[in-house]
Amino acid sequence: MTNDFKNTLNSTVMKKLSTIKLFVLAGLILGAVSCSKNNGEDVSRFAQPNATSFKDIRAKALQDLVQTETFKAEDGIDFTSTKGVKLRIWGNCLEDQAGNTVSGDVTLSFVEIYDRGNMVATNKPLMGINDEGKKEPLVTGGQFNIEVKQGNETLSSGCYFTLEVPATNTGGLDLGMTLWKGKIDANGDLAWEEDLGKEGQERPLNPNEENTSYDIFGQEFGWANVDRFMSYSGPKTQIKVTVPNGYNHTNAGVFLAYEDSPYTLAQLDTYDTEGKFFTEHYGFVPVGLTVHVIFTSESNGQIIYAIKQVTVAAGSTVAISENDLNTTTKNNLVSLINALN
Repeated sequence: MTNDFKNTLNSTVMKKLSTIKLFVLAGLILGAVSCSKNNGEDVSRFAQPNATSFKDIRAKALQDLVQTETFKAEDGIDFTSTKGVKLRIWGNCLEDQAGNTVSGDVTLSFVEIYDRGNMVATNKPLMGINDEGKKEPLVTGGQFNIEVKQGNETLSSGCYFTLEVPATNTGGLDLGMTLWKGKIDANGDLAWEEDLGKEGQERPLNPNEENTSYDIFGQEFGWANVDRFMSYSGPKTQIKVTVPNGYNHTNAGVFLAYEDSPYTLAQLDTYDTEGKFFTEHYGFVPVGLTVHVIFTSESNGQIIYAIKQVTVAAGSTVAISENDLNTTTKNNLVSLINALN
């Protein structure tokens, strides 16, 4: 066999091997593409979110915050929470659903929330309804839920009960605070209405400078909040937060944590099905403000989240992509949010 023939043969073999390698590489690339695409759409690396499971995660986060104590209805109770709130329910003041005074063992369930992390985890944002019927962000001195049951029956209060809330839990006494009542809509979102009490009766909340506390005189159990509206001068805007396919208002939530405002948490509670974005109704976000956009959802019972810091411009759109999402535990999510500036 001549050297020229050998060289020709080797060249032919090498060309065929190179061609084979190119076909193999092309096949691998096409395979990878076909694994990440489905009918032209990105396939999520997470299982599709389930609305019921997401609701259950939020309910479990709220249950984790419940403090309970059993007492005799005829004796009443002086209860002090883990954060130092003093609740007094007087004896012989509890009534059943028929309006009858009850006696015997009853159980108090008490929830207190001051931080943005637990507000997000439990879906208890700080959005107050103003005189025009629009929602805008509040600053809180603490939000509370009080429930008393005898067996499976929820009881009401036939007379005033009192709460003494330490203002130190939210950075100090704010004389502009008033009492608010919580209203939960069909979507499970919480909004707040100011409770000014009945005409001719004592104001339901009084800032107490001597005790550095908020003194509340309540008559209805349920959700209550020590709050005032945020005060920002200057222009405001409506922002949009786009989210990946499959996420919407039934299986996800979007919140705004304002920089340097640890006792405020706004919510974007409107979802546009065509544009696939969350927003709100009229534009309450101050232009030029730095905010943390917080997205939460679920996948196979795990929490999914994304946090993006943005400085708001007029008409801002914030994009949450598939690559922004991560899984975490409830406790870690709370810690991450509470660590935001």
